[in-house]
Amino acid sequence: MIKIGIFMPYMQNIDTIFDKVKKEIGYKKKITLIKPKSELEKKKAIPEVDIAISGPLTNEEIIEAKKLKLIQVPYAGTEEFDLNLLKDRNIILSNVHGNATSVAEHAFSLLLALAKGIVVNDRDLRKGMWHGWMSSEPNIEIQGKTLCIIGLGSIGKKAAQFGKTFGMNVVGVKKNITNVPNVDKVYGANKIKNAVSKADFILLATPATNETKELINKEMLNLMGGKYLINVSRGSVINERDLFVALKNHTLKGAAIDTWWLYPKNQHEFQYPSLYPFWLLDNIIMSPHTAGYSDKSIAKNWEEAITNIMRFASDKKIKNIVSAKKGY
Repeated sequence: MIKIGIFMPYMQNIDTIFDKVKKEIGYKKKITLIKPKSELEKKKAIPEVDIAISGPLTNEEIIEAKKLKLIQVPYAGTEEFDLNLLKDRNIILSNVHGNATSVAEHAFSLLLALAKGIVVNDRDLRKGMWHGWMSSEPNIEIQGKTLCIIGLGSIGKKAAQFGKTFGMNVVGVKKNITNVPNVDKVYGANKIKNAVSKADFILLATPATNETKELINKEMLNLMGGKYLINVSRGSVINERDLFVALKNHTLKGAAIDTWWLYPKNQHEFQYPSLYPFWLLDNIIMSPHTAGYSDKSIAKNWEEAITNIMRFASDKKIKNIVSAKKGY
């Protein structure tokens, strides 16, 4: 028997999903799902579980998890885990990418909103102010423009597909240079400046690691003069102050940001997303980290996570193992 602890909010039909996936994989043995309703119950359960579906666990919890072999995260971000400790404890960490389409769609919505001035036009027309042909302010056609995608994982590849659909030239930045569908030229991480210099739009879709922390700083933002920046990665990839200054000084023509530096601790709690007043600027579109949260992505993520778990339980190869060395 395998005990699986679910240490985070879960879908109402999670038992049904487990039954469905078990049948598809052909897993016959008994599993027990443990769903703690309090921190005390969680504390009691952690030493007993073989597999955990969870967000970040504390180092103390990981040490207490004597039987734990796999932590399955039902979303993409794993930067808050102590990967070296997990490696030392021989615990596998795996994530999912079921929301790649949703995030890439959102990224392109932000790109188009920047190019077409949709947010500014809507806001000002509500006040009776007209842009466009009536004020000699043309919008931007993205066909023929160049999109640079920094990070060519699941999201980046999907964004490249959308870029080609819109007739864009697509370049990308990847740690290891390989051919990527729909990307005209792939640059290594050491040639990121070359890639950015060729672009009209820069899309950040890279994981948060020590190597990507504040990758976009004053120097990089100066290279983006007159360009547009879209971030659906993590706030930590951009230097917060440098971005604010680049937008305030209009070094950047515009930015659309979905991932931030400050978040509310509780649902519906008031919280500005930054120490800097981005909300006072007219050349930024602010999105509340909603790119991956669609009508389909949550179910996709959970089914992908449960499939991985049942494959692991069946001694089959699993997907998306997070490397302690790479950080993703």
